[in-house]
Formats: sequence, C-alpha cells, structure tokens
Amino acid sequence: MVTINSCLNVGLQVYKVEVQISLSRGYGVKIIGLTDRVVRESKHRILTALHFNSFKVSGQRIVINLSPSDLPKTGMGFDLPIAMGILMAKEFVITTIKPERILFLSELTLNGDLKANQGYVNCIQKMISSDFEYIVLAYEARDRCSHLNQEKLVFCKNINEVIRFLKTEKKENEAFCKPEFFIGTKTDLDFCQIINQEDAVNAAQVSVLGQHHLILKGNSGLGKSMIAERIPSIATRIDHIDKSEILGIYDLFNGIAFKEFDYKQIPFRRPDHNITRVGLKGSMQGKLIPGEASLAHGGVLFLDELNYFQLDVLRLLQNLLDHRIIQLKKGNQSVTLPADFLCVTGFNVSEIDQYPKIISPSLIERFDLCVYLNPIAIDQQKELNKPLQHSKKMSVEINEAREFQLSRNAKVGGGLNSRLNTQQTYEVCRKTKAAALLFKEAVETNCWSFRRQLKVLQLARSIADLKFAEQIDEYHLSKAITWAP
Repeated sequence: MVTINSCLNVGLQVYKVEVQISLSRGYGVKIIGLTDRVVRESKHRILTALHFNSFKVSGQRIVINLSPSDLPKTGMGFDLPIAMGILMAKEFVITTIKPERILFLSELTLNGDLKANQGYVNCIQKMISSDFEYIVLAYEARDRCSHLNQEKLVFCKNINEVIRFLKTEKKENEAFCKPEFFIGTKTDLDFCQIINQEDAVNAAQVSVLGQHHLILKGNSGLGKSMIAERIPSIATRIDHIDKSEILGIYDLFNGIAFKEFDYKQIPFRRPDHNITRVGLKGSMQGKLIPGEASLAHGGVLFLDELNYFQLDVLRLLQNLLDHRIIQLKKGNQSVTLPADFLCVTGFNVSEIDQYPKIISPSLIERFDLCVYLNPIAIDQQKELNKPLQHSKKMSVEINEAREFQLSRNAKVGGGLNSRLNTQQTYEVCRKTKAAALLFKEAVETNCWSFRRQLKVLQLARSIADLKFAEQIDEYHLSKAITWAP
C-alpha cells in the first residue's frame, strides 16, 4: 500500500487528506472515503490520462481510500495524488523523495495536463506553513501563488514533468514573485472632482481612517454616489485582516473572477438594489459561491439607495455589521466565510423624514456616522465653487494618522478604532474636562444606548487622530456628536 498526501478546501478551512492506494487481484477501480460524484468520476480521467501517457495500469484491482473517512470529499484536486499513488504502487515511478514529504494537489485533463481547481490558493496558503518539503501544483496557478514563499512550490504542466521532478528533485518551471498586493486602487475618480461638500468628504476620510460605517443622506443630485465611488481612491491600506483571506475568497470563483482580479486593488463592491439575500450572502448549491458581502471583505461595500433593498437583505446586513462573518449551510455541511468590510450607503430623504420607514432604527445604530449633504444656494456657489484636495494627499494623511492610531492602540492590545472593545475604548479615548462634560450632556439629552456611546467615542478618537491629538477635545467630540446617526 502507498500513501500520498493531499488536502481539501471547505470554505476557507483546509484539511489534510491521505490518499491510500492498495493493489490486489482482480479488476476495476474503487474510490471510498465519503466521496461525492465528482471525486468518484475522477477514476475515468485518471486512467485515461495514464493510458494516454503510456502507463498501462489495468489488470489489477485498485482500491483508493481518502482518509479521514468521515470528512466529505469533493472537488477535482485529488486527481494528481491518486494518479501518482497508482504509479508508485505499481513501481512505474521510483523516487528517493519520501511520499510523506510531498503534497500533491491538481486536477488532470484526459491527456495528463494539470489544471488548478476551486479553492486552490487557499489550500496552498494554509499548507505552505506545514511540514511538507514540496507542494506539487499546476503551472497555471503560478500567477495566483506569486505572493507566497516559492521554495516549497513545484509548478508542473503535466504528469511527465511531475515524474521527472520526483526522479531528479529539479524544478523545470521556476516561480516568480510579484510586488506587494492590495496597495490601492487605480482609478480616474478623485475627490478633487467633488465641489461644495467639504463636510461629507471629511467624513469619508474619517470613515476610512477608523473603518467606520458611513451613511450619506440628502436630496438627489448632491453627490452621494460620487463621494462613495471615490472612497477606494483613499483606501490604500488593509490593517485589520489577513490579506491572504481576500485571495482565498476570490479563488473560490476559480476561473473568470481570478483572471479579472487585480492584486493591487482593494475590493470595492456595488451590488444593485435588486440583489437577493443569496446574492449578498453566497450559496452552496452545487459548488461554493461567495456572495457580495464576502467579496467585499477587506474593502468597501457600497449600497446605494438603501431604502430600495429588500427587507430580508437589510436584516442580513444588520447581522453582518455585528458579526462580520457569513455562515452557509447545506445539509450537515457548514461553511464560514469572512465578511469584514467598510459599509457605505446613501439614500434620498426630505428634511422631515430623516430615515425611510423600511430601514429599522436598529440597523441605523450599526452605522458610525451620518452626513447630510446640503444644497448650495445660487448666490453662494461663486464663493464655494472650488475643488477640494486631491485623493493622493488625503490618502497620505490617512496613512500617517493610521500609523499614529495603530501604535497607540497596540499598547492596549487593540487595532483600528472601530474594533476596540469597551475597556480598550475607554483607555484610548481620553477626553479633556470640557469634552467629558459635553459627552455627559449629549448622552443624557439624546438617551444614547451603550453601543452608540462607544461608537461616538471611537469616532471622536478617529477625528482626533487626523490631527495627531493625544486627547479628545470639544471640537473632536462635537463633530462626532454632529455626525452620529
């Protein structure tokens, strides 16, 4: 019996799988170990690929066990490990490399070429830190893995290249490294194109700095969508999550999405108001498909005209803003995907109806700041009709303030301001005496919940961080109170 190592991707969880090959008298190939139809069909691809490359493996009964047997096996990544296990069991391939030192992961075509399958990048990201000395992969996954340590990775185009590597331990296709990824979004949209909405633009800058969820409200045509669309131009850092999670999520699309995916761009998703709950959440029908919430992980989710979205979508959004994860279920199988994004939304309201009736107060309370875009009178337009500062300058200011914020919060074990817990918030958000009195008066006057009190303090802390202020003063706090939803 021969044992070959592989792995299985379930959502963003990765499990090691042992492929055990046993030969005996008889005929036929049997794959066991709680496999689905896709895995069971792999024997036809594998045998055809081996025969195409002049390996005659018929004439014996081959039993293939995928262990652990209680873990459901799905996908086509077991093709290569099964094929190599059969060749080693029949002694067609003799190598000095011990099988336990190698992990194989790839789909096979009928002529023996290697192909990358769904969840490929996530498997490699998790297993590269394991004890395996080599990880044998399809050459077409080379671009997707360019951000990883290349020492362990072996990229092969077909079965024959894999066999030559096992015999010589020499890599035929050297890997390469790309520059740092997720460092900003290339766009022609710039905040200098916004006119007369300085308060809203300032709010967007504070929102990005502390990862505070933002509401833009006002009448139609005042620039709500323009401001939201330009937020990616100033969001050039991801400090609150592991960047590899974003690559893992997009890899679940496997094909088209990854070819169009730009490593340098921070995700920006703008679903239409007709989106369903499944479209936002994701699906496990057939194969795992992430929803818009997970695709926005680490970036921005812009929901324009929030009052037009379906009620069940709004309820799901409230849950996402609380927990920042998505749970998908299919039968007994459960998958958890991250959904940690900056939510920006806007809607048209009159001065009387501050919030549309369909949007519940509990959802509004999950947002950190709200800005009303005021129309400018004709006689004022000549005075105020000047562009605001460029996105590049705003981005530099945010990054410098972010360093100031993170270095201070790290002393209490925290990260971004919006992610501080209760104890960390009170330790970090130190106020002047005048600001403390103002805060007490605002809490008593507005009857704020405890959640709203924390959010106002965290928002005031971000406003102060833009000025590199050690304490929150009256101006910072009054601005946060004004912006409170």
